[in-house]
Amino acid sequence: MAACASRCIADDGDFALVSGGTFAMGSPETEAWREKDETAHEVAVSGFLLAKREVSQEEYEKFTGKNPSEFKGKDLPVENVTWFDAVRFCNAKSKAEGLQCAYAIDGEKVVWNREADGYRLPTEAEWEYACRAGSSEPFNFGPVPTDKFANYYATYPYEDGPSGRFRGKTLPTDSFKPNAWGFFNMHGNVAEWCWDIYGEYGAAAQSNPRGAENGQFRVCRGGGWNDFGKHLRSAFRSAAEPDSAMYNRGLRLARNADKKQEGKK
Repeated sequence: MAACASRCIADDGDFALVSGGTFAMGSPETEAWREKDETAHEVAVSGFLLAKREVSQEEYEKFTGKNPSEFKGKDLPVENVTWFDAVRFCNAKSKAEGLQCAYAIDGEKVVWNREADGYRLPTEAEWEYACRAGSSEPFNFGPVPTDKFANYYATYPYEDGPSGRFRGKTLPTDSFKPNAWGFFNMHGNVAEWCWDIYGEYGAAAQSNPRGAENGQFRVCRGGGWNDFGKHLRSAFRSAAEPDSAMYNRGLRLARNADKKQEGKK
């Protein structure tokens, strides 16, 4: 499977431009503690913009007037948001900034306008591509996480890695060293809503996949502050009902890249 070129990122303020490429989505059968729904397959992803940090409570409250978070702090990630809250926030921020809303929302029916220039949730494939940042290891910083690299339930490490501190709360959105492409907290802190309806994927190559056609659950990625080490893996998939909210689940924003931006290297 093709590897991503080393120059995949151009800085664009609070967002980073991820150049298109192909990568091995899912996990190899040799990866420890992998799940059955992580079938490895080649995926091509077009260029897009992704926020370097999780949405903070300050930003969420600015555009919604609300802060549902369990752990309060303006620089902490917003949590306790449903998937529906997440897409509504995307539209609220888009409207405030004069951008075209990505979503048409009618009750629980949400339609994505894929041509809109406004804020949106990343697809599951975009999320994993950005999380890996060219790495094929279980984590974007290597084979085993420690509490020096991520905020998680480090008392229960991955494989035979060292046990570490369990902080028991979220940390600021710029905590720890970012991955090779400049993204903070892709592992741990809060799990992040993606656009996709959850469904198993096969071994066939795909181009810009956007999830199952139908289903009850929406995908969450990255694991949270109270997740075990195995749940932080780049390939690990979790899912939840779109109207459910938890204190370990938040979001990260994406946007389409225009042709001029895609030309940046």
